[in-house]
Amino acid sequence: MNILFTTHQGELAGATFSIFYLARGLAEKGHNVHVVCRRDVLLWKKLETEPNVTLHNLKISHYLDFHFCFRLKEIIRKNNITILNAQGGKDRNLVILAKWLFGLSCKIVFTRRQRPRDEPWIKRWFHTRGTSKIVMISNGLKEIFIKKGYNSQHLHVIHNGVPDDLTTQLNVDKIEEIKNQLGLGDNIVIGCVSRKKSQEQLIEAFKFLPDGYAGLFVGIRENEIAQHLRNSIVHPIRFTGIVSHEEAMHYLKLMDVNVLPSYLDGFGLVLVESMLMKVPVIGSNFGGIPDIIQNGENGFLFENGHPKELADKILQITNNNTLKEQFVSKGLNDAKQKFSVRKMVNEYERFFESLLAK
Repeated sequence: MNILFTTHQGELAGATFSIFYLARGLAEKGHNVHVVCRRDVLLWKKLETEPNVTLHNLKISHYLDFHFCFRLKEIIRKNNITILNAQGGKDRNLVILAKWLFGLSCKIVFTRRQRPRDEPWIKRWFHTRGTSKIVMISNGLKEIFIKKGYNSQHLHVIHNGVPDDLTTQLNVDKIEEIKNQLGLGDNIVIGCVSRKKSQEQLIEAFKFLPDGYAGLFVGIRENEIAQHLRNSIVHPIRFTGIVSHEEAMHYLKLMDVNVLPSYLDGFGLVLVESMLMKVPVIGSNFGGIPDIIQNGENGFLFENGHPKELADKILQITNNNTLKEQFVSKGLNDAKQKFSVRKMVNEYERFFESLLAK
């Protein structure tokens, strides 16, 4: 297959790594893979050393960027693209526009990663009419789209994946060095690895935790958290700001529990990464997070807006080694069996082939 991925994003985020794993994996299976993104983003830097992936530097200037459409048409025709998978928000509309303007014959697929904002019926019609299918990264996200008026038959679920060898990239000495630098001492470290989501909920939960606990927020700066919440906490709280993915994984490994409080996530890739790192997880009962966490089996779910419940779940894990070991064992197995990169790549390959067979 000749496959083209497009994204106007490509910065440090779970979506960037999912696109990277997918493009590399399909190329390794012998497909001709092309990626349209900006030269100045992380995705380009990660893919430019991949010998079997062709990169195209193309920037979207505005929502009706006809130059982007024209250049996209040239890339598609020159490389005989049969599948176009739009992964970013801005490029979704433009790839349909290009297909209709120039009569392109390739199949168009969207991948949606977050809940939709309130969309008028004309936008839902445009996205459905202009695509062969829309990929949802979780069953929870699919249900949200159905409630927003999308036809369930037009939605196809493929979970994100994480490479099995993630832990081999860690430097044990560096983990201890980081813990000492942060001054966390012997505290039980409760962390969150994410850009701006709903970290305030975890801050609030610290009000219900006893002494001996510390907070570690990776990927966010202290000034991005409501200051009155920060000032009301007596526990040690540390913020790393924006860090590389490699650094984030080292911070993650020193946590005793990783919490993902979110009203946005269509999946929650960092939860799978945590499971591979043998770090117990707690996540909001929202979106795609319940696709990953089976409450009480491989982690805990909590209801958004209930910090006391979150604190209670933290205490249950940290005060019960048997439960903690159960979550670690089941989580590790689920991460490898259900959410591997290999599984994701194989499912996308079969899905694309099924579209071309129609």
